[in-house]
Formats: sequence, C-alpha cells, structure tokens
Amino acid sequence: MRIGLCALLFFMIAPSPFSILYCVYIMPSIFAMRAGYLEKSSASCYNRKENFWKGGVRLEKIRLAAARCIKGRLQPPCRACEDVCPAGAFRWGVPHPDLCIECGLCTAVCPAAAVETRLDYAAKLTAVVAADASSVRLACAKSAPDSMLPCLGFLTRGILWAIASQKEVQLDIGSCRACLPAVHAHLAREAAAVDVVLAAAGRAPLRLLDAEPAAREYSRRDFFRRFRDVAKEKFGQGDAAGGAGESAAAGAHDVGPADRMACGAVAGERAGAASAEADRELPPDAAGMGQDSMHPALTAFSAPAWAFAHGAQPAAVHADLALYSGCNACGFCVRLCPHGALAAEIEGEDFVLAFTPQLCTACGLCTARCPKSALRLAASPTAKRWRIPLPRCESCGAPFRPIGASKVCRACMEK
Repeated sequence: MRIGLCALLFFMIAPSPFSILYCVYIMPSIFAMRAGYLEKSSASCYNRKENFWKGGVRLEKIRLAAARCIKGRLQPPCRACEDVCPAGAFRWGVPHPDLCIECGLCTAVCPAAAVETRLDYAAKLTAVVAADASSVRLACAKSAPDSMLPCLGFLTRGILWAIASQKEVQLDIGSCRACLPAVHAHLAREAAAVDVVLAAAGRAPLRLLDAEPAAREYSRRDFFRRFRDVAKEKFGQGDAAGGAGESAAAGAHDVGPADRMACGAVAGERAGAASAEADRELPPDAAGMGQDSMHPALTAFSAPAWAFAHGAQPAAVHADLALYSGCNACGFCVRLCPHGALAAEIEGEDFVLAFTPQLCTACGLCTARCPKSALRLAASPTAKRWRIPLPRCESCGAPFRPIGASKVCRACMEK
C-alpha cells in the first residue's frame, strides 16, 4: 500500500496520460480490492455479483426516482429532501447513499414520493397498526426492542391522523432527542398539528412519550460489541466483522486473502462455489435484484396513499385546493398531480374535476403550472367536485377539452 501511495503522489506531481489512467482507474480499483468491495478471482476478473452484495447493497440505501421527482418542474426548485436531511445525503438533488442514516425524513417530506429506500415502511407500519388492540405504540427498534419499526422520521401528520382517528396512539420520541434531534423536532411538530385536529374532533390527544431515557452504563465489552455491530452495518457483514467465523452466513460466501491470491483451477472452483452459494443465500431484502443488476430492490413510500388507504378522513392536517374562475377544462392539473389527488371525467358536456385532500401534499405543482392560474392552495380541506362547462371549438362549435389555452379542438387543428 505504501508503494501505491508513493506512485500516486509521483503521478500527481508529474502528470501524464498514464498518470491520469492510474489515478482514475487503477488506484481506485486497488483500494476497492483492499477494502473488500471488489475481489479478484483466478481468472483475473472481478466477481461483481458476490462483492456488490457485500459492498454495494449494504451502502446503497436510497435512490431518487428521476421520473417522479418534481425538482425541475417548480420555480424555485423543490429542495425538501436536501433541506431536511440531517446527514447531508442529498446534494444538488443527487442522493449519496453512503451518507444515508435511514432516518426516513426524506420520505416524509418528499411531495412526490420520489425517494426510494430499502426499508419497507408500508408493510412494517401496517403490521403494527393491524394488531387487534385498542391502542398503538409507535416506537423505533432502538428505544423498544420488541418494535418492528425503523427510525420514526418517516411518520407524517397525515399518517398520525389516520391512526389516531381510530385508535389511541402512543408516540415514543424520548430517545430521538439524543439520537437524532432533527427527527425529534419533526415528530414533535407533526404531533402538535395532529393534537389540534383531534381536539377539534373531540378525541383524545396523542400520548407523547417525550421523556429522555436514563443514561445506560456500558462496560468495555458492550462498547466493543456495539462498535463491531456498527462496523458491520456500515461496511458489510463479512468485511468489518474482524474474523472469518463471525457468522455462518458471512463465512458461507466470504473469500479470504489466500483465495484471492491463489491461482489455478482450485482457486477458480472455490470462487465459483462461493458465488453459487451466495446466489442461493441472498437475504430477503435482496429480492428483485437481478444477477447483473447494480441496484438493490428499493421501494418508494407514499405517506398520503397509506393514510388514505387506512381510512383517513379530510381534516386540517391536509392541504386544500380552491378553483377560481377561468378554468378551461384542459385537465393539465390532473396529469401533473403526483399522488392522484385530482381526478377528472366527462359527464355530458361538462368537465367534472374531483379533489381528494387526503392525497394532496401541497406540492404546488398544479397551481404553478395551470395555464389559466385558476387553482390556489387554501385552508379547511374537504372533498370537492367542480363542474366546469366544456368550452366550444371556435371552428366547429363542438365541446372539447383544450390543450393548454387553445381555443380550437384537436380535430380542427389536424385538418
């Protein structure tokens, strides 16, 4: 390694085409091999399937779905994920999975559900709420070992309202104060908004467990055990465990230094057997990842859709929309809405626009892009249906749905 660093320094001082090739391609590969993210087999090729699971899948915790992201459709651009992330995992709209701490705040504030994570928030939350009990306790696995929920940063006021309107809710955020203050502030703000709505509806407020847990005394053994677990979570189970016999699952497909340096048929058979065993023993969260895929199976979580599916009723925690005069029934807002809060249909010669406040995230996309500026965000949300007479074509006189601000139907435009 010292020789490699000296060579890197030499090539940086005396730039040349070979030095650029060395610094950009060769040296990063050497460091990746030393770290265990790439391993070389006897056939002088990189076994990317196995080592991507050990390195890349562990590190890629988030992904941004560019097709759903509305950053470039708004002025000024949406910066919700960048502003809320306490670890700086989003920079200029580009996610950095190695910095992600899986707090869930980005999924809570994203108005278009464009952030994909490896945590199945919908399934875990549904399992907790579906329990046959009159009360629900929402706590992360760190504060309550028997809980199946991850960090509670993904919770929104819409989700809390959907649950609290049917059951008593205990929200444990005491440990968040010391663990992640940003998550604590987010949950306290969301809980306060829900308490106002619950009071107006005559229901009991949320039971907010905000007492910070007593400090625990750790022995030296506990400290190093925690250090080892964090290293495993960060770098992959086989690489930072500190030994080959740490776990049977890691040892089943871990290739040691001797195997990496060996050559010939024996090393090739070992590498092939290890790769085949790794294919058979992929964990459940790797389902959906193809053999040559460079991305794990990540899913997006839509908080409004989950709350609406679990019986959320319109309330002050939701956004509202008002329709003013000037709508020409183009339906552009319906096509723009990321969660389907707006729906349209034709009834006779009328254009019927329906609004579902439980699905609205107040992203402002419909109000900003309406060609007639006929939509405005408002208060006191309720489900609404507007009936707008269809305009008539200036050429043929037939009712039609215009494209933008056009005054001629499509049939006449194509003549």
